[in-house]
Amino acid sequence: MKTRIYDTFNRRVISNHKSLEAAVRAADKIQPAVRLANGPNSYLPTRIEYLTDDNQWIGVPGDQIEDARQITC
Repeated sequence: MKTRIYDTFNRRVISNHKSLEAAVRAADKIQPAVRLANGPNSYLPTRIEYLTDDNQWIGVPGDQIEDARQITC
């Protein structure tokens, strides 16, 4: 499944990934980097999305993200 991390504040794609697990690993690294660069109370609102068969980007449900996070840990 082709996935991406989408920055919902700036409306841009941060990164593309071949699997949900890879996208979750990358997303978990983004927030600490944002806090390091901009201060402890900073964050970047993001969403993990997947590409459907009809070329539409849809947000991945939270339970699937948590399942992928369990696999990657």
